[in-house]
Amino acid sequence: MAQYRYTKAIAGSCAIGIGLGVVRFDFAIVGRLMIESGLFSASSIGELSSLNLAGYILGCLHHSQLRILRHRRLILWIALLTIPISLFAEGLSSTLAMHSFWRILAGWASGHLMSGIPHLATLGCADGQRRGASALVMSGAGIGALIGALSVGSLPMETVELGWVLLGTVAAFLAIPVGWLLLVGFRDEARHDPEAPLARGEAPKIPSSSLLPLAGLTLGYLLLGAGQTPVALYEPLLVSERLGASPMLSSTSLAVFGAGCTTGSLLASTFPRRWPTVVLLPIVACLGLLGNILFLTGSSETILGAATFCVGAWIWLTASLTFDRLSQLVDPSELRPTWSLITMILGIGFALFAFATSPLVSQRIDGLILIGVVVVVLQVIAELIQWLGDRRHRHPV
Repeated sequence: MAQYRYTKAIAGSCAIGIGLGVVRFDFAIVGRLMIESGLFSASSIGELSSLNLAGYILGCLHHSQLRILRHRRLILWIALLTIPISLFAEGLSSTLAMHSFWRILAGWASGHLMSGIPHLATLGCADGQRRGASALVMSGAGIGALIGALSVGSLPMETVELGWVLLGTVAAFLAIPVGWLLLVGFRDEARHDPEAPLARGEAPKIPSSSLLPLAGLTLGYLLLGAGQTPVALYEPLLVSERLGASPMLSSTSLAVFGAGCTTGSLLASTFPRRWPTVVLLPIVACLGLLGNILFLTGSSETILGAATFCVGAWIWLTASLTFDRLSQLVDPSELRPTWSLITMILGIGFALFAFATSPLVSQRIDGLILIGVVVVVLQVIAELIQWLGDRRHRHPV
């Protein structure tokens, strides 16, 4: 039975690899190829990335509203099939309008996978197994980014279409175990649907003792979305400014980022259960602070690579631990819709930071990164709030 549950978690990691690693992270490499080959300007690629993020946020919001089991089953199948189709279609698209359409659609599908799959892949796990299974699911984002970086990054800039074909092929291959997960996962859930009270229209039940920790957890996730933006979005630009990066170096840095994401997720699965998740979250936030400080001060390829690795590990350690922590704060019937909303909030944090700091990109990128460091300091404080809220509940004065 334990092996079956971890097999579901591995299939779930493939889904996250498609939705985030391939669709979102690997677009940085293909976008760079599109710029180098003269197809689109850097500003157009930025618009496509923003549209993809907007679609992602809409997908998360849409998924949080799905209450009927058969509706979720249908939407997740559509999302799974949409992503490979959209990637192949972008290889055939020649206009910005068509790329925009497919980027939004792929983002919408990614939002559904990120919102619905972790719950489905960890359904039935005992409390002592959930953190390890959650970490295994989240590791897919780094694995997907790593595969894309290695497969697409070495292509010559004249073969942008081949890059899309490679990404579509990777997504189609990873979709096979995800299809199995949808079949067996929804079969298992149909036996006992934890969200039946929501489907019947009953009011959600969140204990008052969970409100302060849940507020701190949500704020921390919002700030995680904002604080990762300098590295996740502007790392190639900074490397170009300081080191004179080539497209190959940019793909290498994305591979380092993917390796950090994967390492962070898998590391979360190795933490002894006696180490409370509520305590680990602020400690992991300090790792993100270290990565952002190295990113601000680093002037060599080694230091910037270490910063990129630390930030990748910080993001997915936090994501894995946040999902586990959320399962401790809300009723099982609330877990999936609440996770959908908190995932949407992370995307909003990313979008708000990118929009607010965009004027600094071409003039004072070091100032932008310094703002990112301040945001991560605030994230550390937010994680301490959810920890103190838990202590107050357990040890009332």
